[in-house]
Amino acid sequence: MGQIILLAFGAAVFPTLLACVAILISRPNPRPLLLAFYAGAMIASLTSGIVVLALFNSGNTALGSTSSDPHPGFSIVAGIGALALAWLMASPPGKARLDAWREKRAARKPPKGQQGPTWAERHLNDASAKVAFVVGAAINLPGPFYLVALGDISSGAYTTLQEAGLILLFNAIMFLLLEVPLVGYLVRPETTADRVASLSRWLNANGLRVMGVLVGIVGVSLLVQGIAAL
Repeated sequence: MGQIILLAFGAAVFPTLLACVAILISRPNPRPLLLAFYAGAMIASLTSGIVVLALFNSGNTALGSTSSDPHPGFSIVAGIGALALAWLMASPPGKARLDAWREKRAARKPPKGQQGPTWAERHLNDASAKVAFVVGAAINLPGPFYLVALGDISSGAYTTLQEAGLILLFNAIMFLLLEVPLVGYLVRPETTADRVASLSRWLNANGLRVMGVLVGIVGVSLLVQGIAAL
C-alpha cells in the first residue's frame, strides 16, 4: 500500500493541471468552473481506473504472474528501469542528458517561435462550466503512475471493497493540486490565485526533479521486493 501512495504523489506532480487551475481562478466567477473541472477529472479518472483494474484482474499474466504476487524477475526489472528513469529525471548528469536529447529533438522540427499554451489552457481561457468539465476529463485519463498503481492493486490480496478504497485514495492524492486550490479559493479567494501562480512557476522549474525522487523510491521498493522474493 505504501508504494501505491508514493505512486499517487508522483501522479500529483502534474504542472498542466495546476496551470489549468490558475487559468480558472483568474476568471470572474471561478467557483462553478473549478467544480466542473474537478468533477470531470474525478469522474474520468475513477471510471477509467475501474475499467483498467477490471482488465488487470481478468488477466493477471500481464503483471508477471497468475498468483497474488508479481514474479520476482518482473519486480527486479521494473525496479532497475525505475531507478534508471529516476537518475535521468533527478540527477544533474541525467538531466543534462535529457536536456540534450530534448534539444536534439527540437532541432529536427521547424522553428515555431515561443511555445504557446497547451490544448487544455487554450480551451479554458474562455470556458463555460461544460467546457471545463470536458477539459478536466480529457487531460486526466490514466498516466504511467496510475497504471502501475492499478497493477499493484490487482496483484495484491485485496477485496473488491479494498480495491475501490485504494482507487479512491489514489485519486484523492493525485488531485491535491486541484483540491487544495479549490478549498483555498472557497476559504480565502483573495490570496489563492497568487499562491497558485507561484506554485505553478515552482512546479514547472522543479517538477521533474520531484518526480524523479519519487520514481527512485518506488524503484528501490520494487528492487528490494524482487530480490527478497527470489
